[in-house]
Amino acid sequence: MKFKRICFITCIIILAVTLIGCPAQRSGDGGEGGQGGQEKGTITLGKVPFEQEWVPMQIIKTVAEQQGYKTEIKEGDVGVIFLGLSRGDIDIYPDVWLPTLHAGYMEQYKENVDLVGTIYQEAPTGWAVPTYIDIDLIEDLKGKSAEFGGRIIGVEPGAGMMDTSEKTIEEYDLDYQLLEGSTPAMLATVQKAVQNNEPVVFLAWRPHTMFQDFDIKLLKDTKDIWQYDDVRNGVNKGLKEKAPDIYNFLTNFKISIDKVEEIMAQMSDGEKIETLAENWVNENQAQIDEWLK
Repeated sequence: MKFKRICFITCIIILAVTLIGCPAQRSGDGGEGGQGGQEKGTITLGKVPFEQEWVPMQIIKTVAEQQGYKTEIKEGDVGVIFLGLSRGDIDIYPDVWLPTLHAGYMEQYKENVDLVGTIYQEAPTGWAVPTYIDIDLIEDLKGKSAEFGGRIIGVEPGAGMMDTSEKTIEEYDLDYQLLEGSTPAMLATVQKAVQNNEPVVFLAWRPHTMFQDFDIKLLKDTKDIWQYDDVRNGVNKGLKEKAPDIYNFLTNFKISIDKVEEIMAQMSDGEKIETLAENWVNENQAQIDEWLK
């Protein structure tokens, strides 16, 4: 009887130790950035159909998860993402182009959206043609509408470049129609035109692999409608309090246009953006640790 009693007490002690230990183990499951097992909440990132944004977005996602946050991604066109930022449904959108392309969105949502840091500077945007087309200025398109089928090949309707293109048509008094569509559809049209040595005018920007994939040139804009934009992080105003370490990171985070294009080219070759972002983070970990402070 005494032996059974001792066994019973021993089992109770072992069970109690196990139960006490379990919660601490679960708290650490989120990774070493969890700061003593405390849950740090969820950070939501906005994703648009433009691949240049996927590179900084995935890097930010990787760093946030390192720091112990859960992450989620919400997809939509640019207008939907800005609306989500303003409402707090989205915390971070790392692809705000200013002073030109997204000026209208920032004016609309400036009360609820902050700009934090500059990811890269002086990104060129505008209209492009293949280099075999013997024009160099946007104004050279005037009177040649029939040659180009009367079309400017555009991208998604919510893109800032579409609004700027409409303004360009008006300011230059061009008899062209801006076609809405998608970036893949536009690039497919360009590829077909280049293969057949046909005239085509379309929207172009860096960072993008189109300048490596095709022999193209940006048309000069003598009216200065298209300007070189800086690309910044748009964040909901509550992020600084919600995730001060990530806010610090965004304030300092930089990556070059050339590096973004290099990663985009690797994506085109079939490599996963998650792996490429993780590699970049590992290669720049010391700098990232400074940016987080």
